[in-house]
Amino acid sequence: MSTFSGSKITQQMYTRERRGVYRSTEGFDTVAKSESLDNNFVKKTLHPFCLYDAPAELTVRGEKQESLYPAALHLFHTESGETVIGNNQYQATDFTGQRSAFFAHNYVVPASRAEEIVLSYADWLQADFAGSYEGEPGGTLPELTSIPVLRKVRRSDPLAVLRSLGFGEELFKALLQAVMTSVAGKKKIYVTLDVPISELSVRAAELTELLYAALPYEFRRRLGVITYANEPKSRKYIHLTFVEKGSLRPGDRSVEKDFTFDLVTGRIGNADFGESRQPYADLVWKMLGRKAGGLDDFARFADSMLAGESGERKLSPALYNELAVFYEIEQGDEALYTENKSAVLGGLLSYLQADDAIDTRVRLNDMFLERFDREYDLIRQKGILVPAVMEIFKEYFTLKGHTYKVKVVDYFINGMLNSQSAGREDVLGVAYGIIESNDELSAAFFKRVLAQPVFRKQLLEPYIEARLAAAAKSADIMGFVVHWGRFLPEALQQPFVSDAVRDYLMEKLQQETDPVAAVAAIHETVDKVEKERRKGAGLTAEVLSLLQELTTVADRFLLNRLSLSEMSQEQLLEIAFLSYPGEGMAWQPPLDLINKQKANALRAAYRWFGEEKPNEDIFNELSLKELDDVQLLGRRWLQEARTLEPFDRLPLAFYHSSDREGGPLDYDELLKLVNRKAGADKEGVYRFLAWSQRNPLFTISNKKLHPGYRRAILKYFQKHDREAFKSRDFRKSYVSAAGPALQNVYNEARSQLASPLARWISRSRFQLLISGSLLGVVVIIAIIIISMLRPEGAGTALPETSPSPTPAQTAVSQLPPASVYLKSNSDVEVGSVLVFTFAKADECLQFKPTEIGLVDSAGKITDTYKVVTTKSTCPVPASGTPGTADQNNAATGGTATDGDFVGETASNDEAAASPNTTGGKDSASATATGGSEPTTAPDRGQATSLQVDVTLEPGSVLVEGSMLKAGDYKLILQPDPGPTSTPDSTEPSNDPSAVPSATASPEVTAE
Repeated sequence: MSTFSGSKITQQMYTRERRGVYRSTEGFDTVAKSESLDNNFVKKTLHPFCLYDAPAELTVRGEKQESLYPAALHLFHTESGETVIGNNQYQATDFTGQRSAFFAHNYVVPASRAEEIVLSYADWLQADFAGSYEGEPGGTLPELTSIPVLRKVRRSDPLAVLRSLGFGEELFKALLQAVMTSVAGKKKIYVTLDVPISELSVRAAELTELLYAALPYEFRRRLGVITYANEPKSRKYIHLTFVEKGSLRPGDRSVEKDFTFDLVTGRIGNADFGESRQPYADLVWKMLGRKAGGLDDFARFADSMLAGESGERKLSPALYNELAVFYEIEQGDEALYTENKSAVLGGLLSYLQADDAIDTRVRLNDMFLERFDREYDLIRQKGILVPAVMEIFKEYFTLKGHTYKVKVVDYFINGMLNSQSAGREDVLGVAYGIIESNDELSAAFFKRVLAQPVFRKQLLEPYIEARLAAAAKSADIMGFVVHWGRFLPEALQQPFVSDAVRDYLMEKLQQETDPVAAVAAIHETVDKVEKERRKGAGLTAEVLSLLQELTTVADRFLLNRLSLSEMSQEQLLEIAFLSYPGEGMAWQPPLDLINKQKANALRAAYRWFGEEKPNEDIFNELSLKELDDVQLLGRRWLQEARTLEPFDRLPLAFYHSSDREGGPLDYDELLKLVNRKAGADKEGVYRFLAWSQRNPLFTISNKKLHPGYRRAILKYFQKHDREAFKSRDFRKSYVSAAGPALQNVYNEARSQLASPLARWISRSRFQLLISGSLLGVVVIIAIIIISMLRPEGAGTALPETSPSPTPAQTAVSQLPPASVYLKSNSDVEVGSVLVFTFAKADECLQFKPTEIGLVDSAGKITDTYKVVTTKSTCPVPASGTPGTADQNNAATGGTATDGDFVGETASNDEAAASPNTTGGKDSASATATGGSEPTTAPDRGQATSLQVDVTLEPGSVLVEGSMLKAGDYKLILQPDPGPTSTPDSTEPSNDPSAVPSATASPEVTAE
């Protein structure tokens, strides 16, 4: 890194001496330098260029004359911006007088003055360098204001210089392009001149001066050169190196990728730039033969045109080819423009598109406008538009800072009228496409056309017709309207435009393969426009009104096109107008009857399959015809569905009305569909049954299903799932978890599906209990008789036997505390009748329930029914003397040996003859209470019925197997045992089977 005290030029000298600036011993070193010259810069940048290799041609012959050895001039630019101009000169002897050496002298121009190279390159190439240093080693050199220059006579004819060096036009152009390519890239250039070795450096400097003159400024700022080297070597900062004759050997791998120009042998390497025209090289060659200053004028022109561009762009050779063409056109060569108008105009435009380029690149802008005026004049003379030129003028129209916008619009209008008159529809179509590709030009053009009736008729109407006809689908029609609504809404208010839009929208809709999706896309477009308008932006109210009108046209078309029998669920949910709340949109004009019915059915179907949990209210406003249509549609979709879950939509497919007998649904068909869709997976049916108990379409209350649904479930288990209740998983997961209403049906179904023996046992429990009791009595009597008939032995006395119990006593003693069953002839509408039987008279008398509770499997009361009436048959003994009644009598039949019964009195003889007259507590007379009728006394030796008939409130529904809570009792409701289980309360029966029996079920509990 160099550090300079100011803007002056510093110096450095280098040779072999006794000591130097950086070494105290003999050898090559810097012997003097300017004080401000940075030591680091000297060592790292200057020392590598302090080098001289004598020419092999002179070394071989041992030449001692210094003047024959060419000096090695170098000129290069560092990364930090300094420019170094130096010279290495051969010395026959050093300070010892015994060895050869060389002397190097370098000038360092600070970065602040580096721009001087673009104009002072000739002086710097002719700099006056010192041949030796006369001062004390380690001395200080002064700083200079300018580089000393040798006053040499320069040849005035550049072409003569080139010819003397062996360069013709093509070879010089190749060298020029090679230099530009090398500066822009990484390739090096090695040149061998066919001149004496002593003249090599001088002639190389002359050629370099011509190259500098031919190069644009940016290349002058970067080019590095050495005028002599004995071998081709790649060096940092150096692009062009002149080497000794014979050093460019064929096949040299070190230079095989570089540019080589051997003018001695005529071998040129890698310098074939093709046969394409190179305008910049042509311009340079042309300028070399003209007056002085031409190349500098172009260099200034190019540099001003590239102001503000990046360094990389400024080094593009193609860029200078363009600028060369522009320059020559500016100088009056119009042939270059007419040969390729679009290339010239496009190139000019590319330089004018940068910010403020119209103001900063005035020469190019003036050149462009001159060309535009020429083209405009051709159009006014009935010329035909050129598409490429139109495209460029459109781009220029969009630039800021010029006043040609109106003239550009007029150019298009006149040119399109000319094309129309000439029948050039192709050109006219291209012109429309170019105009509509830019909103600003489009708005300016069509506003101008719209203002003139003639232009409107000739240019606007055909354009609208063509664009609408070319639309591929209905969405393109809507896009056309939105596009025009943004930049020229007044055009859409023209009657012919709005009419054409409607007509073509219908035409495109008829061509749609999926009209539902097409109409949905139309609604999306309008919704987007409405959102923008609500935000305070977007289209005008008039344009929005037109879009909404087009949406209505599309909806009416879709309604006519749709077929309920062919529509899919996905299509239904895409129909936008069905999502409108209430009655939706007001159809204008009103729909005919068929389409109105279709619209109503579709709206109901949309709510059915679009809402999360639809209910039967969606059918409220439908006629029977509309209800049939929508249910046919829904059933088809449900049958086609892979699964019916969730079940919320399923019941509505079988809905009739809320006042339908048996329930509002066709439950049989519903369960058929569920069963069919479930297939072998019965779990699907079970899940549906569990779900249904929470839906009012299936239940009257939480304890009762609709009768039709109850029958349908029973029928399902009878026909399709007879083994269900044998499954533990079903019982555990579904039966146990069911609510009261469904639980009752499950119990009934389980009862119906039981085996015949189980059903007979269940129905005949009471009779079996009585028969068993009688059989037990007979066995006991037989044993007693056998014992009495056995012969008595001598001296043996039989023990006294206690009186054996009567059959009635035996039967009653075996009864459970209480039981209940439902009379089979109970009428639900009047009130179900429950029959409670007891084993003890006092419990029978005390049983006076006011309500009956229904208990679930968890032991909770889920529902209660009020008791309307009770009817007791509990015989109560009349009052008598103490000790005349047996306590067991009161407990087992209410019979007394010494007392009267309400309604009938037993005789004392009969009482005395009773086997159960051992005496005990007094029999208390009692009458039936709670509205029960008087009871009659049973015959001796016969069980008396202890029962209470309870009539419940109308509408109560109980199912066998349910658990009931009555007073302090929790009992399981048993089936009606038959007519023999309920004796006539007014006519005592002599049949022992008339004794009431509780169920043998172990589930009966008494509290």
